[in-house]
Amino acid sequence: MAFQILSLSGGGYMGLYTASVLARIESLTGRRIADCFDLIAGTSVGGIIALGLSAGRAAAEIEQAFVDDGQKIFPASRPAVGWLRSSFHVLAGVPWCRHDPAPLRAVIERIVGVGTKMSGLSTPTVITAVNLTKGKPRIFKTGHHGSYTRDWTLDVADVALATSAAPTYFPIHRIDDELYADGGMFANSPDMVALHEAEHFLRQDRPNIRVLSIGTTTAAFAFSASTKLSLGSLGWMRDQRLPTVMIGSQQAMTNDMMRHLLPDAYLRIDHEQSPDQRRELALDCASPEAQKNLRAAAAASAQEASSSPLLHTMLQHEAPRFEFINASLPRPTPAIT
Repeated sequence: MAFQILSLSGGGYMGLYTASVLARIESLTGRRIADCFDLIAGTSVGGIIALGLSAGRAAAEIEQAFVDDGQKIFPASRPAVGWLRSSFHVLAGVPWCRHDPAPLRAVIERIVGVGTKMSGLSTPTVITAVNLTKGKPRIFKTGHHGSYTRDWTLDVADVALATSAAPTYFPIHRIDDELYADGGMFANSPDMVALHEAEHFLRQDRPNIRVLSIGTTTAAFAFSASTKLSLGSLGWMRDQRLPTVMIGSQQAMTNDMMRHLLPDAYLRIDHEQSPDQRRELALDCASPEAQKNLRAAAAASAQEASSSPLLHTMLQHEAPRFEFINASLPRPTPAIT
């Protein structure tokens, strides 16, 4: 029996692309995308979207939340201004984050609901983060396995803030006595995390697994041959070079490995930014121009993917209704029906 995974990459505000692709796929099928997948994985903004889908939201609702409130999360400023501001604080030795997490929490709660717990999600879900207290990756999980008793009482908004606590952009997020940062530092594309979950914990045979992976237009990067070899701290910060290299190289490795592991059952939907788009887009740019570019790219990607036989097969799949497995714990009610 087929087992399908939806895996959503990180990428800051460029996650609007991801939500827009999903919204267009839903409009083609007339079905919630979550109903087609047995497991959803997400990192950073992809984690926020994954949690929203698992909470019962339509992709179009998530897309609209990003459009309506994007500039509250990332107040309007040109990328160059953000770089100059960051450079000043580095030179001055002042602890500083670019953005206040309060607007982000408000948007997350609009998407997943206020007070929703992990036990209230309706689709098996895995979310990546880095546990800074223990110095290792952390995978937040719904109770889709009998041994999972750790995360079911956690507030979904806290999990979303943990996976999206990107260094220098947002503060470290605290849950109980532990500190968390963005899961993109080790799994910006959580495809391999999700595949391991399916095979190792859920005992799915690899020939039965299909994966739909959606990016955030952040996979490609390239330095000019004239780039100075001694960039230093400020040089690496300029034009978001450091996060771009970290995100892009990790995604490229993951995508290549997934194509080797699932050569006929892996579909990656993404878009390579044009030079003009690179001038308009950034991890924390939510300008009207950025929104227009991201949604146009999503429309083109969704149109191209619509001709994929693998995608058609995936969208015909009926995922079984999620049952909260651990019988010793109270049975949850889905956040949104």
